Parts: sequence; structure tokens; C-alpha cells
Amino acid sequence: MANRNRELGTATLGGLVAGGLVSTALGMADISFSTAIGAFVGGLVAAYLLYGKTSQSAIAGALSGALGTPFFLGVSQILLIFEVIPLPSGPTPQLSELQAAVVVILMMNLIAGAIGAVILSAVHHPPKSLPPPPPPPGSAAGPVRYCVQCGAQLPSGAMICTHCNARQPQ
Repeated sequence: MANRNRELGTATLGGLVAGGLVSTALGMADISFSTAIGAFVGGLVAAYLLYGKTSQSAIAGALSGALGTPFFLGVSQILLIFEVIPLPSGPTPQLSELQAAVVVILMMNLIAGAIGAVILSAVHHPPKSLPPPPPPPGSAAGPVRYCVQCGAQLPSGAMICTHCNARQPQ
């Protein structure tokens, strides 16, 4: 159980950082929906790090998308302080309008992150329907293991497939 939580946390953190940096870069280029695009990318990264576990990928993608909002806001403020990006011009919105916008952006990022994770999880790691190939003739005696993802024969004691880099159950 602890290993699964660590894996979920690592994927969420990876998605958060990747999505936050993409959001910031797109925001600096003044691209609309930069945080949602960043959250989507964060969801993709989270799913890639979880090796196709769809339900966990969706959770990690949603978390990285939602947590990407404060990450983006913090990085944006730092860039404003150091005058890397100019201060926005125009009328200052009321506090209630800003609060409502943050809630909407947070929900949009949560959904975008989950969608990105589920899409990559389904596309990058299709369902396991193929049986493992038969062992080659003359193989060493003892339990022979095959990759749960691609079916390749694993070296003795391997925790990660040398063919597709999928983590193997213990």
C-alpha cells in the first residue's frame, strides 16, 4: 500500500511541476486557457509516470491539475516581482470576481488534468489481452517471468521491463 501511495505522489508531483511550467510559459505568451492546457499536460505526465493504471492516473492527473493552479499563480507572481512579465493593464477586478475566477479555474484544471491522464493511460497502455509468448527453447530452469505490459521475458529479479520500462509486480 505504501508503494502505491508513493507512486501516486510521485506521479502527481511530476504532473504538477510539468503542468505548472507549461501553464507559466503559455501564460507569458498570453495564450488563452494556459492553465487548463498546463493541467492537461500535467495529467499526461502523471499518467505516463503511473504506467497505465487508469484509475490512479485519473486521480494523479486531477490532483496535479488542481494543484497546478496555485503553482502557476505563485510562479506568475515571482515573474511579476522580477518584472519578467509586465503588470496587466486595465481596471482592477473586485475581490469576489477574483475568488470566483480562481474557483472556476481550479475546477477546470482538475477536470483537464483527469482527462489528460485518462486519455494517455488508455492510449499509451492498451488493455492487456495478449498472452505472454512461450519461453524460448533451452531457457534456464526455474520460474520464468514475463512483463505484465508487453509480454517480454524478464531477466531474473527484474523489477522493470528492459523492453517497455513497465514496473513489474513483486
